[in-house]
Amino acid sequence: MGFLQRLFGGGERRLAHPVFGDLVLIRAKHGAYWEGETQVLGHPLTLAIEAPGGAEPVPAQVAFFERYIHYPDAAFHKGEDLLVGEYEDWVRRQFPAEWRDAFAWVGLSIPADGDELKPWDLSFECLQDGTARRHFTCYIERGHVVRVEVSG
Repeated sequence: MGFLQRLFGGGERRLAHPVFGDLVLIRAKHGAYWEGETQVLGHPLTLAIEAPGGAEPVPAQVAFFERYIHYPDAAFHKGEDLLVGEYEDWVRRQFPAEWRDAFAWVGLSIPADGDELKPWDLSFECLQDGTARRHFTCYIERGHVVRVEVSG
């Protein structure tokens, strides 16, 4: 029955959040999260907001989001040390002086309680690898990027 409900839209929980906009609750194998989309620097930014027990976003998650959305450079600088090397390995050219010439910021997960020490991630789409448009995802644990995975 769950499959049919998802297939035909029944049982889907939606939320119109004053900061995040329209969200849909996704129940996954390892927990629930709210999914939504906003705009940053002229590009769509996909949001995944941790939702323990299906809870609505809390003020600390809003504050976490606003720290990055109002200063997008902070998102890039969070993963810069590993992103630059991965970019140069994949694209086979020197990283440009301006990060926005290399990447579009396209994804942000927001940890439970907005706690930066809990696992979360950032994703960037490469603008300089032709039609591949690979995604470079920075995985953050205990406040530090532990790895970057490239997909696409």
